[in-house]
Amino acid sequence: MLDREKVAKAIAEQRRIKGMTQKQLADILNVSFQAVSRWEQGLSLPSVDMIYDIAQSLETTVDYLLNGLSEERKVISYMDTGLNIKKLYMAKERISSLVTRDDQLLYAKYTIPVFFRLDTSGMEEPVWVTANHVPGSKERFAMENGYDREICMDLVSSAANNLIRFGVKPGIFQANIVCGSNDSGQLIFMGEALKEACESSGIVFAGMEVSGQAVNYHTGEYRIGASVIGVADRKEIITGDRITEGDVLIGLHTEGVSSISYPFVKVILDRRPDTVYAKIDEQNLFMDELMKPNACYVNVVNALKEQNLIHGIFTIGNSLFNRQCYSTMPKGLGAHISVSQIPVPPLFQYIYDLNMMDWECFLRDFSLGIGMVLAVPAEQYDRAAEIIGKYHQCYRLGTVRKDDEHPDARVWLV
Repeated sequence: MLDREKVAKAIAEQRRIKGMTQKQLADILNVSFQAVSRWEQGLSLPSVDMIYDIAQSLETTVDYLLNGLSEERKVISYMDTGLNIKKLYMAKERISSLVTRDDQLLYAKYTIPVFFRLDTSGMEEPVWVTANHVPGSKERFAMENGYDREICMDLVSSAANNLIRFGVKPGIFQANIVCGSNDSGQLIFMGEALKEACESSGIVFAGMEVSGQAVNYHTGEYRIGASVIGVADRKEIITGDRITEGDVLIGLHTEGVSSISYPFVKVILDRRPDTVYAKIDEQNLFMDELMKPNACYVNVVNALKEQNLIHGIFTIGNSLFNRQCYSTMPKGLGAHISVSQIPVPPLFQYIYDLNMMDWECFLRDFSLGIGMVLAVPAEQYDRAAEIIGKYHQCYRLGTVRKDDEHPDARVWLV
């Protein structure tokens, strides 16, 4: 017959070694913390199936739990790997408390799948859209220089913009981070930044799962990514098929630089290390301006869609003149853009004034502070510009035109 006291002592001791509370173990096993408490007091025994699950969760063996402790038993714990599992779970609990309180979000915690529902009422043919995202090349610079908040907000913007460019409103956002034995305050701070960025655009924040891997990452190191889900009526998805000759192109302002441009910034910093702490004007540091989060355009696109003012959307990466950005432009039409219409922001003026690239190279590698281009009906330009102005600075860049000599170019500098 099993000795309840031995089993109780083994479960309690191994749980403490793992740095878990009774509630944390209960959550992993999907039982009440009272059940764990009764096991550890010897008042009841777990079922045979549950004994196996407990052993897996506590990273021990069924034999150890059933036969109790041995003075000769040797233990290797997470602390020996450099990971404070107790602090990690405390951080996870705090981050879990940040999830958006919304009827659409039914359940979201740790590695358990997110349960949610998005409103599809009134849609004839709902289409669900999902995408995964990582911050890109400037993540390491952010990590090494303390721009954790900025890189998190940038991640939300890029994820949300990738859906909204097709007219799909992002509904649910969940992040994941793999890190070393990072400071709990840092992880919570990042979770708070993600929550703020999501909720400012009406996106439900479903939390951030943290995977502590002290054997693979040094303290302070991390890799962050996210998934975003949205839904739209199929007939309202923006594919570019409505774009017509004469549509006006409006550029929407953004801060910082795109991750796609960051490799070129890295070359500049390596060749001119004096620029890292240089000022681009009397108040702003070069590196601070570089790391400002890119704009999120969910709110403005939704407002324009309600007025049926959008024919096409183009997300700009490293250049206004990258033809891949205009992949949804109908064949035979192109974006005729005049750079003279764009007031070059101080950040980009500073980069150009470093005299490390000619004008053609500069336009190829940098966006001049334009994060998105919208094609709107010419007769509705004033109304569209008025709506956009409530959210972002915007500029009339040019028009959609035909160019029989270059039917596949899709974008021209005029």
